[in-house]
Amino acid sequence: MTTYAYVGCRTSAWRGARGKGIEVFRITDSGVWERLQCIASIQDNPSWLTIDIKRNRLYALHGDGDRVGVFKRDPATGLLGWLHDQTTGPRHPNPDLDPNRKNNPVSASLTPDMNTLLIANHEGGNVAALPISDEGLLPPVHYAKIPGHTHAAMTLSRPHEVVFAPDGPLFAVPAQGRPAGKGIDMMRLYRWEHNQICLLDEVRLPTGSWPRHADFHPNGRWLYGISELSGTVTAFDIDAIKGTLSLKQTLSTLPEGYTQRNDASEVEVHPSGRFLYAANRGHDSIAVFEISQYDGGLSPIGWVPCGGKTPRFTTLSPDGRTFYSANEDSDNIQVFNVDSTTGMLLDTGISITSASPTCICFA
Repeated sequence: MTTYAYVGCRTSAWRGARGKGIEVFRITDSGVWERLQCIASIQDNPSWLTIDIKRNRLYALHGDGDRVGVFKRDPATGLLGWLHDQTTGPRHPNPDLDPNRKNNPVSASLTPDMNTLLIANHEGGNVAALPISDEGLLPPVHYAKIPGHTHAAMTLSRPHEVVFAPDGPLFAVPAQGRPAGKGIDMMRLYRWEHNQICLLDEVRLPTGSWPRHADFHPNGRWLYGISELSGTVTAFDIDAIKGTLSLKQTLSTLPEGYTQRNDASEVEVHPSGRFLYAANRGHDSIAVFEISQYDGGLSPIGWVPCGGKTPRFTTLSPDGRTFYSANEDSDNIQVFNVDSTTGMLLDTGISITSASPTCICFA
């Protein structure tokens, strides 16, 4: 079976980007990426991509914008064709927000029933629910608003990802407490139920940590979050019956003694549930942790150079054998093999040229 890779990017001059659009690659049996297509979208920065296998569609969020693009996907060739675009919702009225960023949708995820697309609107301070129709996407039907330090209308915390637990309705949203909007740094736990977003629990994290991304353990009982400014990875326990979230452990994503600027970006749990990977922008490395199979705690194993500059996005192949680092500021995707025994990443020497890459997904 042929595997296709879809790569999102930044394109705007304001971001100093070099990307031109969504790139489509065919991955050969020998691991070579063959570029098939580069397709433009309705707005700048098609920076987050979500594949809808059921309908052979791709949804592209436009960072710093306010639209989601909908593409049809030919399963025989992997190529994309434009369908339409839809609003991700209104921009928050807080006057302190950066006007260049509009609603700034940054992450999306399909609900388990595959009938709704949930979008984290970073500058909107909400998670929006957009129903999926035969023709494409409908406008948002409701929003889960994430307030800041007070529940006044002008405060907001910025959600940065929507990630579902394996085979279930629970999902996590890391929210950044940035100063504009008097936000709160937190990890939130929700349930998708009766076509509604239901808040279950939240854990506040240290001010200025800026929780960014998260990933669930395959057992669904442990959650791991990464915080951008503090450069930390945090382990949480989940009680799915009670709907509770509790903080268990926080570790640095950096080796001891590193004191230069670093923004942590991405966190991945290996499909085996034995290892965790955390990306560092600045140190330009991937931190590798072992996951205790007893209680889900983390222990650092080592750090691997990312093979470029600014690893904004990382991902594992579905079988867990290959790790990819999308290095935004060096215009490349570095390919690593995963040692199944130790969890360490082994640089293959393969580097795919891709301008300002920010997201990779496979079909």
